[in-house]
Amino acid sequence: MSGKTIVDQLVNLRDLGGLPTSDGRLTRAGVLYRSEAPLHGDRPPSNGLAWPPRTVVDLRSPVEQDGPHPLTSEATDIHLVPLLGDVDPHDPTSQTATALAGGLRTLYQSIIVSAGSLVVNILHLAARTPAPLLVHCAAGKDRTGLVVAVLLRAAGVRADAVLADYAITATNMPAVLRRMGDSPLLPGGGRNARDLARTSSSAVEQVLGAIDGHGGGVAGWLADNGADPDAVSAWESRLLA
Repeated sequence: MSGKTIVDQLVNLRDLGGLPTSDGRLTRAGVLYRSEAPLHGDRPPSNGLAWPPRTVVDLRSPVEQDGPHPLTSEATDIHLVPLLGDVDPHDPTSQTATALAGGLRTLYQSIIVSAGSLVVNILHLAARTPAPLLVHCAAGKDRTGLVVAVLLRAAGVRADAVLADYAITATNMPAVLRRMGDSPLLPGGGRNARDLARTSSSAVEQVLGAIDGHGGGVAGWLADNGADPDAVSAWESRLLA
């Protein structure tokens, strides 16, 4: 025996229901999920979530994927939205590696600047596709964290609630690393997994500040990145109770 612990269930999965908005409403349960990458052979979650999700947005690059998506079925629509483009996670000259060299603040700012239109496309998907919608990348931390942050802020969720949700991932990362082991699913490969597992609430706070401080606020940032106002309104109506 290798002595390795087999983790055959998502460990960074959560329903983003119950988060407060600035006007006193709450997000609905069963609309938006986030997680790390599902793996073939995973057991269904044991926390009572509706499963499988009706819609999945996979933010990983093509080179991070290993064959058909594990949740592919007639019941689930899979949307591949490579937020960092066709990045080779083993290439030290890749956008991911270069941005990471400058820290998570640099990486997160790079994603928001270079992939804002893709994030808006995901919002459009979220507004019209069947729920629940699962957003995931490899670890469910950086790309997922930023996309989820924008989706939540677009619906009026308070910034402090967005940051509190992001902080949950830091608690879950040791289990994510045990689950992935030496897998190359984390950008940079298994050898660098622990370096890449760090989290930074201040980096997310900086991104939220940039979006909130954009001309016209969150709505202005969304519009400047191609958002349809009707889709934003539909998403808010779907997510909020």
